[in-house]
Amino acid sequence: MELLRTAAESLWRRRKQLSLTVCGIAIGVFSVLVISAIGAAGQSILGAELEKLGFDCITVSASQGELNTLTGDDLAAVKALDGVEVAAPLNSCIGRVTMRDYTGEALVCGVDQNAGAIIDLELKNGRLLRENDVSSGANCCVIDENLAYAFYRRTNIVGKQMEVTINQSTETFTIVGVVDGESNALKNLAGDYVPSFVYIPYTAHQSLTKISVIDQLFVKVSEGATPEEAGEEIVTLLNRSAGYRNLYRYNDLAVQKERLESILGGVTLVLSAIGGISLVVSGLSIMTTMTVAVRERTKEIGVKKAVGAKTFHILREFMTESILLTAAGSFLGILVSGLLTLAAGQITGLGFLLKPRIIAAVILFSVGIGAVFGVYPARTASRLRPVDALRHE
Repeated sequence: MELLRTAAESLWRRRKQLSLTVCGIAIGVFSVLVISAIGAAGQSILGAELEKLGFDCITVSASQGELNTLTGDDLAAVKALDGVEVAAPLNSCIGRVTMRDYTGEALVCGVDQNAGAIIDLELKNGRLLRENDVSSGANCCVIDENLAYAFYRRTNIVGKQMEVTINQSTETFTIVGVVDGESNALKNLAGDYVPSFVYIPYTAHQSLTKISVIDQLFVKVSEGATPEEAGEEIVTLLNRSAGYRNLYRYNDLAVQKERLESILGGVTLVLSAIGGISLVVSGLSIMTTMTVAVRERTKEIGVKKAVGAKTFHILREFMTESILLTAAGSFLGILVSGLLTLAAGQITGLGFLLKPRIIAAVILFSVGIGAVFGVYPARTASRLRPVDALRHE
């Protein structure tokens, strides 16, 4: 404790000289922590958006489309499996939608009443598709807000009718619901390439496209079941029904989600390492500062060695000052980055949080930098001969 008190007092006496060094360390810590917080928030956002897309599911499709025989009976059989919580069909293609004076392209998705359990469909007006809509092949649809606004310059157009054209086949659909177009992850992913989304019963989609099969299934596995086990059980069932050995295959989208998140994590790590370079640069500043301190206190060192201080004692004293200097800069950097990320989180509503393990790692790294770059001046001070130190001007 006496050693720490003495080192702290020595640093406090030279606080004006050391202010730039402390700021340099704080900037390095700040940059590393802020970059890591942004990367963590990005991973969280990416994970949430991918879940909205159904990336917490497995997909099942035929490896050869011309041999695909997926029907509603196969869908019912898959739903009945123990490892399946939700199974939903998806048929999709680009179509043309027409209402009033507006004609544009949209991605027409054939789904069933379980679509909302697979992808994020935040209902704004009306309702989503129901089981009787699917069973009867009703010409009803759910559209996104963007398309509704393009039609009527307002979002609540439930009850209106529009024409949907796919491959020269046109039918009239009644709008029964409007979903949020801004938070829809499919819309965000596709951007301007697919302006809007229209969701219709997959049975109506089959009637419109004259295709009697289901393109693919999205499946959420039950709690306690693994995607691998459920996927193998599903493809075995479908292959047996179709009479082929390896026609159907499954794809665990959660694995793709983890890969994307790991890529973002790697980018964050690289950027954090670049930010950490400023910490190394600040280490040179520490070395310069402590070297100047040794020169200024040469006589003091001579007196201490003359009254019995050992080389180890002098070395320990300057090393402690170097570490305390780095710790002070680290604390300042943590404080500022913490306040900034907290404010950014409140303003944007995003989860900018500093992870304790990242903070601990940055502290250890910065203190280690202080110790490493403080060795040379501390060693220089400890090796001074008392007679030479006392005669120093």
